[in-house]
Amino acid sequence: MSRTDAEDVINPITFRGALSAEAGVGTLGSRFARVEFRAPGLVDGWRFRGYLGAERQGRFAYYGLGGDIEHHGSAADPNASVYRVHRTRYLGQVEATRRISGGFRVALAASLDHSEFNRLRDTSLFASERGAGVRRTNLVVRPALIFDTRDLEFTPGNGLLLEAGAGVGTAREQAPTDDQRLYAFGYLHLRGFVSPREGTVIAGRILARQMEDAAPFSARFGLSGWERDFSFAGADGHRSFPAGALAGTGVQLVSLEIRHDLLNAGDLGAVTVVGFSDYAHVEDNSARFRVATDRWGGGAGVALRVLRSAIVSINFAGGANGFNFSMGSGWAF
Repeated sequence: MSRTDAEDVINPITFRGALSAEAGVGTLGSRFARVEFRAPGLVDGWRFRGYLGAERQGRFAYYGLGGDIEHHGSAADPNASVYRVHRTRYLGQVEATRRISGGFRVALAASLDHSEFNRLRDTSLFASERGAGVRRTNLVVRPALIFDTRDLEFTPGNGLLLEAGAGVGTAREQAPTDDQRLYAFGYLHLRGFVSPREGTVIAGRILARQMEDAAPFSARFGLSGWERDFSFAGADGHRSFPAGALAGTGVQLVSLEIRHDLLNAGDLGAVTVVGFSDYAHVEDNSARFRVATDRWGGGAGVALRVLRSAIVSINFAGGANGFNFSMGSGWAF
């Protein structure tokens, strides 16, 4: 640890640098491979991150832009094939963060994302709205201002993490007649943590993201934030929805959860139970039905931490669209 980082007692770094790789295969045609380099302490006052990933999701959810299933089709089951699509994604990201003073930091990131959406063989909502498929290559540059007062980064018990960012992107559809388009976006992401007693943490999140209507289809499903890329639905977002179910140019997401350690072995690991409630408001001017989605949901889960940063979260949630199970490689926020 450098002298400067040692003096910065707010959110002290837990490692100087790390290279990680993971891969997996699912039973419904899904597979992924990822490589990530994180260096929060190799250079005094700087943090660096690089990421390469490829994934195919055989049952990616699609409830239409705006995400309101009540206005689409007649299927009673939100997990029916009519609300599913194949998504293949290749993503590369680089980011550099400079500490200004105390908890203040400024970050600059660039990402290149190539996404392909293809309908299932059966009739689906995606096919009726988008045809056989959509392909987009999206280049994004995003600066952000960070304010971080968390006591520990990998298991925060007290403090705030505020992220305010804006950026521009350029997207091109894989068709020779399609022009390249520029679009702008901005977002605010606030996360807070308080520990009323040892082993228990109350955590909350407020997120607002707005994009121009020129934003590509593939960019409306999630946010590439500071050192993290996540979807608005699923393990990192609204846990009562499967990944992909919420998509729009205007998204507000609110989450509240309680984390309690059943077993805590310090830096060796922990088993934590989680109770949570999520709310989302989603709208999109390009939606077939311009009706905003407002959805509450909640549930419980368990998080398994190995050593100081490897976390697997398992969530069981319910809401207006029924039961949803999700797994994530980290805290929801």
